[in-house]
Amino acid sequence: MEENLKKYLINFCKIFLLGMSVAFLAFALMSGAEDVGFWKNLPNGLPWMILLAFVLVAFWKQVLGGVLIILFGVFTIIFFGALQFLWILFLISLPLIILGAMLAALKDV
Repeated sequence: MEENLKKYLINFCKIFLLGMSVAFLAFALMSGAEDVGFWKNLPNGLPWMILLAFVLVAFWKQVLGGVLIILFGVFTIIFFGALQFLWILFLISLPLIILGAMLAALKDV
């Protein structure tokens, strides 16, 4: 029973992080693209492309990917000013840190 729960938590973390990174990437690429064009708006999506790469790393090397996602979550606190805007902290930074820590702590079954 414990191994099934562990597998479920690992898969939940990976799928949730994948969905989160794709959703934020899509939003970052589309917002503002109608004004300046897709290619000039591409730098807005760069942080989320990096997160997507870290999540994909977590699919193959779970602990390394978890640590990278934790570091990205800390980066979002600094870069996005999450301490001044608590909604950023609770909707972006903390879920990244918590889910990255879960991936790093739970070894592949």
